[in-house]
Amino acid sequence: MLTLGLLMALTAQAAEQRVYLVATVQLDGTSLAQSAFLHEADITELEGCREAVREGQRARDWQKYHHIFRSDLFKGFAGHMHYRCAFSDLRFSSWHDGPRYNQPYLIAVDENAMLSVERTPSQAQCMSRLRALPAARQAQSFCAMGNQQIKP
Repeated sequence: MLTLGLLMALTAQAAEQRVYLVATVQLDGTSLAQSAFLHEADITELEGCREAVREGQRARDWQKYHHIFRSDLFKGFAGHMHYRCAFSDLRFSSWHDGPRYNQPYLIAVDENAMLSVERTPSQAQCMSRLRALPAARQAQSFCAMGNQQIKP
């Protein structure tokens, strides 16, 4: 009976996990980055997310996880997109591209593809927290500005 209860609890916990695409544009040569947390209800496995990324990059038309990289806003600079597929039980407000990327986040995707996101008071404090992490955790983490809220 205890085993059945534990199995049901684990199943409920897994059901709360969502697959997110963390789309990040990094301004080359700087620590400046912007991230979006994108979710598609019909993608429930990491491989589905990875396939959507491959398709979107190949076709340059994102049918899933629709977003637009506005390279025209980075005149004189080069920026690169990084995509990470991850699981999380966090919920985010919807993403809308716009000028207000004003929320600094410390973001990590660990070796098990688990996403953690921590709101920090400022970009500078995010960088301080990042540098204070152990080396292994630092390698999985980065600071970025976002325009989405973490929902309670």
